[in-house]
Amino acid sequence: MDFLLKFDTKGKFKIVQFTDIHEGPELDEGISVMRKILDYEKPNLVVLTGDNIDGKCKTAQDVKMAISHIASPMENRKIPWTIVFGNHDDEHGIMSKEEMMKFYMSFKYNISQIGYRTFDRVGNYNLIVEGSKNKTPVINLYFIDSGKYAPFFVGGYNWIKLTQILWYRKIALGLKQRYNKIIPSLMYFHIPIPEYKKAWRRGKPKGEKLDSIDSPLINICGGLFRVLINTKDVIGVFVGHDHFNNFVVKYKGILLGYAGYTGYGGYGDSKIPRGARVILVNETNPTDIKTWLRREGDGELRKLYN
Repeated sequence: MDFLLKFDTKGKFKIVQFTDIHEGPELDEGISVMRKILDYEKPNLVVLTGDNIDGKCKTAQDVKMAISHIASPMENRKIPWTIVFGNHDDEHGIMSKEEMMKFYMSFKYNISQIGYRTFDRVGNYNLIVEGSKNKTPVINLYFIDSGKYAPFFVGGYNWIKLTQILWYRKIALGLKQRYNKIIPSLMYFHIPIPEYKKAWRRGKPKGEKLDSIDSPLINICGGLFRVLINTKDVIGVFVGHDHFNNFVVKYKGILLGYAGYTGYGGYGDSKIPRGARVILVNETNPTDIKTWLRREGDGELRKLYN
């Protein structure tokens, strides 16, 4: 189904980011966390930033069952939702990313796209959010497949490819030319870029870093971040991957943020609540975004502003 993403009648647009659900064929407690947060926050859009499922799936039916579990909180509430892939999503080796994306897209309220395909990356796409009273774009949302593992002789995690960076640049410049202005944008992917480490050391982070920052070891010519700075449209980048990190920090004018983790199917700690990152955009001043964590704690949801 095609959905127009628009600011509400109060001029607000709220995004809930769930990440690292690690769902399998058996229903995970993280789905209950999702339901509670959605009922409390009532967002306009949900974004799932990777490791949505993992290797617990042993058959194609398992994969579809896991994805159906994930879909149900949004589908039952008629909330548009999107996904990007993480490093664990296709480790089952049963369905390809493209096959999985097509299954995600079969749900009524899912608005993901196969988008631009390059190397092993699927699901590079963007979505426009229109104003409350007209079709003028207010913000733009980018979604990128950040890949999996680097070659063995490099080690660690892979990096966002030059072809993806050029795709992003082409989309950004095309929007600027079409609307004769820069459209403030948010970007979502799974694995943090190396600048998260620099930002933690040099910036003024708010929130917790209780995990390592597992970014790629290679960042040729400044990678994606250098192009984001030069292009000037992206005001915030949000990732998952490192479950125990939930900080946000502004670095060279761009807000870099983690969402913590949502699911019980991957590694976790009973002392670190599962939850989501919430982002609120005001139509009258879309570059001044508000963001906070909504997390489960002691059987209740608690709000931690960042």
